Amino acid sequence: MDNRVPDMSREARMMGTMPEEPSGHVFRVERKRGPQWYAKYRLQDGRQVQRRIGPAWTERGRPPTGYFTKRKADAWLRDLLDQARHGTLAGQVRTGVSFAEAAEEFLRHIEHDRARKPSTVIGYRALVRSQLLPVFGDEPIESITRR
Repeated sequence: MDNRVPDMSREARMMGTMPEEPSGHVFRVERKRGPQWYAKYRLQDGRQVQRRIGPAWTERGRPPTGYFTKRKADAWLRDLLDQARHGTLAGQVRTGVSFAEAAEEFLRHIEHDRARKPSTVIGYRALVRSQLLPVFGDEPIESITRR
């Protein structure tokens, strides 16, 4: 009698009963601005993402800063997939919080928890309302990146 637990089928994983390991690959594309490295990867929740890594270095020798060889592009993807496995990848968890709500909580934190001077709080509040809210306002916080 076989007492082993069978592996979950691909269909069961796709139905959401078991999260898959994040995986992906890198590939090079010729563009107007020259060859570029891209990564295509799948996160544990099943979302697929395609993202440009950066310009490809096709010459011999060490690439200049900001250029990627195949090996450097693979390392970039490996690092990203490690972040996804550990749950530290930006935008991986959907909170449903808008930028405006997060900014309001930040201002409350500065005023009450950090006990900053009223003049500092007024300055922060003016900056948030005049510069940041018009741009990011109702955007989900996960959609905002460093770019």
